[in-house]
Amino acid sequence: MISVADFVLFANRTLDGYERAISRLSDEQVNALPELPDANSAFQLVTHALAAGHWWLAHIICGHDVDRDRSGEFAAIGTTTEAVAAIADFRKLLGELAPELAAATELAFEASTQTPLGAPWTVGGALIHAYEELAQHLGHLEITTDVVTS
Repeated sequence: MISVADFVLFANRTLDGYERAISRLSDEQVNALPELPDANSAFQLVTHALAAGHWWLAHIICGHDVDRDRSGEFAAIGTTTEAVAAIADFRKLLGELAPELAAATELAFEASTQTPLGAPWTVGGALIHAYEELAQHLGHLEITTDVVTS
């Protein structure tokens, strides 16, 4: 069984990767769009991944009101300092939500997305999906960083 402590540990390791990638970029590079089909900037990727994680953890599992502008995430512009600060804020959120996540036995809200593997979403499934979002976008961020610094 996945524990919230395990989730937080691996989420933080992934966030370390976000910080390493962002630290390689200037403010211009963090907003640069790679010349690839449907590519996003590093800042947009960080904004989207953290917003998705926030929504799944705080809203879907814990029932907090979370305002999310998904399309705005892909238009976001900012600085490397702002990206690092957003990562730090997400780390803080993980710590604050950990007791609620550990106590959750069912989802506060039904996710308005496809069900994983054809079964209803569970707290464990939502935790794994939140991590999946962080991990897959770390890969995108690393590729984006490589492209815009080449």
